[in-house]
Amino acid sequence: MALHSTPWCSSLALGLIWRCHSHKTEPVFAFYLSKAKGSVVMFRGVDKSYYQGTLSWVTLIHAGNWSVHMDHISMKRRGIACSGGCEALVDTGASLILDPRRLISNIQKLISAMPRGFKDYVSCFAVNTLSSITFTLNGIIYPVPAQAYILKDSRGHCYTTFQENTVRTSRETWILGDVFLRLYFSVFDLGNDRIALAQSV
Repeated sequence: MALHSTPWCSSLALGLIWRCHSHKTEPVFAFYLSKAKGSVVMFRGVDKSYYQGTLSWVTLIHAGNWSVHMDHISMKRRGIACSGGCEALVDTGASLILDPRRLISNIQKLISAMPRGFKDYVSCFAVNTLSSITFTLNGIIYPVPAQAYILKDSRGHCYTTFQENTVRTSRETWILGDVFLRLYFSVFDLGNDRIALAQSV
C-alpha cells in the first residue's frame, strides 16, 4: 500500500492509494478501481492519466444522493430491463450489480445461469461466448462484457455478478457497483450535483 501526502490530505484506505491535488480546489472526488494495477481515490481534482476519451456527465436525480437516470439496459441491442427509464445508484461501496428480483431472474435466464446457494453459476466457457450487457446513461452506452460480469470463485466455478437488491424502492433501481466501476473511471462532483464516467485505462 502506498501513501501520497500533500498539504490537502494525508489518509490511508485499505487497498487504495489516496491522492489529493493541491493545485486545485474543485469540490470533486474520483475513483479508479483496478485489481491489476491497484485502485486510486482522488480528492479536489482528477488525474486524466487514469481514463481515456472524455468525461461524460450525468446530473443527479436528487442532490446529495448519487443516483442518476438510466435510459435502458440492453443485450444484443435488445432491451432486457429498465424499459422506459429507471434509476441507477453509482456506488463504490457495492461490489456487484444489484437489481430488482424479477429483472435479475430474467437476466440470469438469458445467460443460462443456474442458482446454487446464494449465487447463480454458468459454465466458465460462457465467458467467451456471451454478449456484453449495455447500460445507457444520458444517451451514452457503457458495455459490461461477460469477462466482467462473470467471476470465478475459489473452487474454479464461474458465477454471475448480478444479484437481487433486497432494499425495496418505489421505482426500478439498479446499483452499479465495482463490477461496473472497474471498467469506468468515475468522478463525483459535489459542487454541481453530477457524476462523470469515462473508460478506464
